[in-house]
Amino acid sequence: MRVLGFLVAFSALLATALALKNDICGLPHSADDNGRRHCLINVPGWTYDSSNNKCIEFVYGGCGTNGNLFATRQKCEKKCLE
Repeated sequence: MRVLGFLVAFSALLATALALKNDICGLPHSADDNGRRHCLINVPGWTYDSSNNKCIEFVYGGCGTNGNLFATRQKCEKKCLE
C-alpha cells in the first residue's frame, strides 16, 4: 500500500514539473494544417510543437489559427520554453 501511495505522489510531482508554461503551448501546432483554410496571404510564422518540445517555422495562410502562432521564433520560445 505504501508503494502505491509513493507512486501516486511521484506521478503528481512529475506531472506538475512537466506542465506547460502556457495553455497556448498545449494546443496542436499550427503547422499541421488540420482542416484550416488557406486565405489570401502566405507569411512565415512560428508555432510550438509540444510533441518535440520546440518551436517550428511554417507558412501561415492568413486565417484559421488556434492561437498557437507566433511572429518570431524568439516570441514562441519566450512563451513556451523559457
